[in-house]
Amino acid sequence: MQKFKSLRFLLLVALLAIAISPVAAQDDEATVTVAPDDPITIVVATDLTGPIAEFGLDIAQAVEVAVAEINDAGGIDGHQIELITEDDRCSGDEATTVANRVVSNPQVVAVVGHICSGATTAASDVYEEARIPMMSPSATAAGVTERGLDVVNRVAFRDDVQGVVDANYMYKVLGLTKIAVMHDNDTYGLGLAEVVRDTFTELGGEVVAFEGISVDDQDYRSVLTPLVTESPEAIYFGGYVQQAVLLVPQMQDVGLGDVIFFSDDGVYGEAFIEGAADAAEGAYASFAETPETDPERLENFDSTYEEMFGVAPEDLGPFHYHAYDSAKMILAAIEAVAEPQDDGSLVIDREALVAAVRGTADYDGLTGTLTCDDKGDCGAGYIAINTVEDGAWVAVEVPEDLVAPEAMATEAAQ
Repeated sequence: MQKFKSLRFLLLVALLAIAISPVAAQDDEATVTVAPDDPITIVVATDLTGPIAEFGLDIAQAVEVAVAEINDAGGIDGHQIELITEDDRCSGDEATTVANRVVSNPQVVAVVGHICSGATTAASDVYEEARIPMMSPSATAAGVTERGLDVVNRVAFRDDVQGVVDANYMYKVLGLTKIAVMHDNDTYGLGLAEVVRDTFTELGGEVVAFEGISVDDQDYRSVLTPLVTESPEAIYFGGYVQQAVLLVPQMQDVGLGDVIFFSDDGVYGEAFIEGAADAAEGAYASFAETPETDPERLENFDSTYEEMFGVAPEDLGPFHYHAYDSAKMILAAIEAVAEPQDDGSLVIDREALVAAVRGTADYDGLTGTLTCDDKGDCGAGYIAINTVEDGAWVAVEVPEDLVAPEAMATEAAQ
């Protein structure tokens, strides 16, 4: 009996040791060691099968261009870059699943992404705990960088800037005084719609309706029809292209064909024009201005992208330059902190990498000169307004006093 108790005790100790060991190992994972002939692993997390899959594919492919450049030049300290692509479907739940899968791989050192604001917010909590820095090319919701997480960074502009510019353009340039505002009830669309509503009202305009829609629906006529009697001069939509291509023709169906459709960077792309067809004509959407960097660099990127993937980047989505810069900034930070060892291996300290990404300053990117502030906002440039003319997006002139980010952000905060 005594021998049985002893064996049971030893078995209990062994089981406890197994249970405790993952926690102890997690505490020891302050560094990543890349073996002599192994690659450095990063992830791009984007939408490949969800509501903005074309935008997401554009981002993933732009990151591949950045990685290929580094690898063709010999990698980092002789180590190639391995890129793992993850599909989060622009969903918070899917993004959490993806993030947990990413952090379960002890060799992953950084993430480019996520693409949508809700997905980025959900995933970032997982990365914060694992100390894996991320750089989003496209998550524009103001709250993404307002939660005090030091792993969260973005090249994308902020919606509290975009929304203020959009409202000012409608009121001051288009001369509109009465609009309806719609949104997709998501972190991105709702947050942007609220900024537009509040700013337009503060300017002296009237918002006759503020309506949310379900992204699972295909018919929005029941929401649009009551707006006919309100006689809005424009409908502003905060959301993504999948809903926009349904809303625009359905506006015509219910008698709102002469009402301006105005939207955001989630709609600005060829997919909207293709999906809405003739109904897209005259619509507006905001996005970052065309970069004023070296035109030759932009042309080289475009030609390399098209050579690699057989499609021009602008045919898929608008965030390819932002995605390229996001990847190159992360890779530059990895190179800055990676410590080569005598045996040819490479040691990357996670905390040093988190600090190096956040500490990016005066980076010469395709989208401008990029410097991350203490919240992780690293973007450059102003907001541009575009309209569909003859089946193509055309940038319109925006008064200078409407597009300065500092002035707009200050106004939005007041």
